[in-house]
Amino acid sequence: MQRYRMPAILGGLAAVAVLAALLGWSFWATPAGVAQEQQPILEYPEYPPTPTVGANPTPAPALAASELFREDFHNPAARDRLHFVDLANVLDDLRANWVVQDGRLVQDLAGRARNPSTHEVAALVADATYGDVIVRAGFYDEYNGVAGLIARYNGAVATEASYYRYRILKNEYEAEPKQVLEKVVDGVATALVEIKQTGFTPRAWHVLEMQVVGGQITVSLDGVVVVDATDPQPLAAGSAGVYTRALGGLFYDDLIISTP
Repeated sequence: MQRYRMPAILGGLAAVAVLAALLGWSFWATPAGVAQEQQPILEYPEYPPTPTVGANPTPAPALAASELFREDFHNPAARDRLHFVDLANVLDDLRANWVVQDGRLVQDLAGRARNPSTHEVAALVADATYGDVIVRAGFYDEYNGVAGLIARYNGAVATEASYYRYRILKNEYEAEPKQVLEKVVDGVATALVEIKQTGFTPRAWHVLEMQVVGGQITVSLDGVVVVDATDPQPLAAGSAGVYTRALGGLFYDDLIISTP
């Protein structure tokens, strides 16, 4: 019986081979035009390019009689004119990064790994003390969401320092208040003014200005006064500069310090 099974098996295999060949010829013989019209099973969408940052805002005209400091960040050495402060207790390896590039001061995340951090940070004019003062800067938010100014900063240890701080959130944040003017004494913040619902529009240049005269504090956004407050026990003189959080993606330009 075994000598009759082998031819049957071989015959079956031959039939399978012929069928496979016919199917293969049918597939490869598909007309080129038909094959070109076939679409892939998965087609990935075309993502829009990352939005580019618009041109820096036009700086304010120079006020020769009252201007105390001006930096447009066109020179990388501009970084040496500032003192960078982490306003929270963080390890040295987790401190905020600041760089000067493309004519802007850039908050560049935190630590050697450049990870985002929510801790508050500031870039202040180095070795400077101002009493009555106007602090002005342009800012552009790419993805950070928090900007602000600082005046009369005084203290060797950031977490125990005293200063005035104005901060504003982008409109897209659900958190409130959107704007806060604070008086920080020995590291403890007290709100002087809170605005709940109005913040700023991201991916656009804005100009912030804070004027401190005695205990009178006025803040403007794009030339419009948004905060007007009085501190009955005003802080003494100190340094001034810009504020944000170490989340990256925030640019500052044209930092100007002048007398009122």
